Order: sequence, then structure tokens, then C-alpha cells
Amino acid sequence: MVMIHPEVGINMAIFAMFFAILSTELMAASAFIFRYSEAEKKVTKYIIPIWEITGTFFVFYAVNLEALIPEIIPFVAYTFVAYILVFLILYVLRNASIISAEFIWKNRRIDRKLLYRAYSVITYVLGVIVLIIYTSVISGVGIDFPARTFNLASFVSFLPNDGFIIGSAVLLFGMASIYYALDVNRFLSLAVVLIGMVIAGVSYIHLGDVVHPYFLTIPVVLTIAAPIMQFSRKTEKFVHNKIAFQGLIAVSVFFLAYSAYPYLLGRTLNILTILNNSAMQTQVFYTTIVGGLILLALSVMYFDVYMKKGERGDIESTEA
Repeated sequence: MVMIHPEVGINMAIFAMFFAILSTELMAASAFIFRYSEAEKKVTKYIIPIWEITGTFFVFYAVNLEALIPEIIPFVAYTFVAYILVFLILYVLRNASIISAEFIWKNRRIDRKLLYRAYSVITYVLGVIVLIIYTSVISGVGIDFPARTFNLASFVSFLPNDGFIIGSAVLLFGMASIYYALDVNRFLSLAVVLIGMVIAGVSYIHLGDVVHPYFLTIPVVLTIAAPIMQFSRKTEKFVHNKIAFQGLIAVSVFFLAYSAYPYLLGRTLNILTILNNSAMQTQVFYTTIVGGLILLALSVMYFDVYMKKGERGDIESTEA
């Protein structure tokens, strides 16, 4: 077993938390598109804390990554410049659609349902862009590292890349009904989750970066446990707890990344060889720990306030 570099471990943990929060937003998008009436009651109240915290953790991750590996941000910026520009434009449209949906007046031509579905479609596209960049960095297929270019045709032609993105989408689609406690057949949710996990898992192994396959048992067990836990009343409350569920996703993502440590780009790049390794990196490490704990505590408190607010709204509507 290879012990992880402390600074790299912290960065991976931040990414895991960011991806966990982003995943719940992608789940919300699925609910709004396919089950809007139910999602309006069960999902809407969680959207604000999710989309605000997602952006915060992304910035936190990017700043830490820049301090850890200074050359990585310019590399990503040059290699995926077109996709980043599209991402930023869509990100603005996403924020505009959700803000308009939250504060739109009634009896307007553009109603709330249309705005939330626009938000959902845009969120899907943003998620695909993130997965394309993440997957290509793992497999290395489509990336010309010296030239800092990306070829989408080459990327798509490599089936494990496609399988990982499709499998992840199917997996999150199945998880949406569990996370938001939607009225969906539980056996159907379990089946969809298993199908998505198998497709994404097999594809991930064939991306070529897996060094520690035994670490994959952790995300596999946690992924299977989530839909199974909803069959028991004793464990159902835990799996429907939004903060606990995000914690399970974060742990799964962390060990998924750990399984490939310390390689990227299909084992052609050892990240330990491009670390900053300066006094600044050490100072950033300690600052990140303190700042990360504060950010995590505030995020949990913020999300918890919205959860309790939503629960009170459910009780009041039921009593009415």
C-alpha cells in the first residue's frame, strides 16, 4: 500500500467534496426533467444551498490545486480553452435561470417550470464537460501533453472514456430518487444504480490508471449500500439524510481517485514529479487545513439550516 502525499491527499479530499456536491445538483436536474411535479415539492428547497456551495468548493479546489501544482492550471486552460469558455457561458446562464426561477413572478410567459428545466439541461451539459475533462486527464486519450491540445474525436473513439461518462450519468440518475426520496420503485432504483456502477466501474478500470484496485472495493460497497439501505426503515433515515449521503459520495470519490495514485494520463504522468515542493506549498497546506475545516463547518451549518427549513415547510403543508 502506497501512503499518499499529505498535500495531494488534501487536494483529493477537496475535489471529492466538490464532486459530491456537484453530483447532488446533477441528481436534482434529473428530478426536474423527469418528475417535475414531485421535484417541485421535494427538490426545490435544496437547490439554493447546493448551487451556492458547489461554486465555493470549486474555487477552493482550484486555488489549492494552483498552489500544489502551479503548472496544472495553465495546462488545463490551454488544453481545454474552448470547453472552458463554453462552460463559463453556460455557468452564467445556469445561475440566471435558477435565480429567475426562484424569484419569477407568476403569470409570466416564462414560467418557473420552464426555467427549472432550462437550469437542468444546462447543468447536465456542465456535468458532461467536467466529466470529459476529468476522464481525459485520467486516461490521457485525446490529450497531447507537450502541445497542450485536446482532440474530442480521439477521446470519443476510446470506449472506456464513453463508458465512464455514460455509466456515471446512469448511476447518478438512479441515485436521484434515493437522495431526494422520490416516489420511485425501490427495486428500479437499485437496478439502475447497479447498471450504472458496472458500466462506470469496468470503464474506469480500462482507462489505464488503476494502481491500487483494492481501493475500488470501498466505492463499490458504498454505492451498493445506498439503494439497499432504503429497504429498511432503520437505515432509510440515514440514506435520506442529505449531509450523510454527500459524505458517502465524497468518500467513494476519494478512494476512486486514490486507486490511481500517483498517476494521471494513463500512467504516463507521475504527479509527484510536478509538485511545487517549496516553502509556499507547506504554508498553503496548513492554511488549507484551517480554511477547509472552517469552510466545511460553515457549509454543513448552512445546508443544515435549509434542510430544517424545508422539513418545517413539509410539516406545515401537511398540517394545512
